[in-house]
Amino acid sequence: MAESAQFDDLDPKVREFLADLDEEKVAELEEAIRFTRATKTVSKFLKWCVITVVAMFITTAALGEAIQKIWGWFISIGGPK
Repeated sequence: MAESAQFDDLDPKVREFLADLDEEKVAELEEAIRFTRATKTVSKFLKWCVITVVAMFITTAALGEAIQKIWGWFISIGGPK
């Protein structure tokens, strides 16, 4: 299919938008796309940072509780009954 036929099939608002583009607006659109991609990447990284911090907190609490329980076993073995 020819490019002009594909352009004619577009919605009138889309054709108007595309016809109004100049080099500066195309550059702004490309910059906006790069910014959006970078934002998505950073947000994924921060999401995993938060998940990791929460998991470390929960793991540390569980480990501390287990160490207290094991320490109690050793103390009760050697102490008076």
